[in-house]
Amino acid sequence: MHFLNGMLQIAIALASLSQQYPGFEWNKKTTLTTERQVEFPGIVLEPGVYIVKLRESGERRSFVEILNRDETKVLGTAMAVPDHRNRPDDNAEFTYHPVKGPGPQPVQTWYFSGDLVGLEFVYSKARAKEIAKDSENHVMASKGNKDSAIVAVTPNGKEIVVDGEATQTARQKPQ
Repeated sequence: MHFLNGMLQIAIALASLSQQYPGFEWNKKTTLTTERQVEFPGIVLEPGVYIVKLRESGERRSFVEILNRDETKVLGTAMAVPDHRNRPDDNAEFTYHPVKGPGPQPVQTWYFSGDLVGLEFVYSKARAKEIAKDSENHVMASKGNKDSAIVAVTPNGKEIVVDGEATQTARQKPQ
């Protein structure tokens, strides 16, 4: 009986710690404050304050919600795939595709505070081709539904499958 009681106390202690640690999948959210227009797949945000929140996490694909400041309205939902960085940072970080000229800045990745693995956003194929050409960098793309293949669109418009039904390899950025 003492053993079971001790195990229960350990489980309660671990559960209370997990609620305070921000790195768990179920509570990943970040406040995005922007002074210019930014673009997530399927939505352009005006300058302001928004909440970006992990809705559903998967090994190969995740879904992220973009909400208004007080989290009362979902403005959009975007698909994302895992992306890696070399060093964890203490702050949540968004990176952007380096497009030239006016217009919204397309969000490339979101890394949550302290994580080495972040999320790279997946754009529609048509929009990915525009961003890739303008930024001279690859852009993740799909046809838009949950089960369609993910491709890396290169600046010259070539599509390289990185996550398809027949492809079970790790995602790699094209050289």
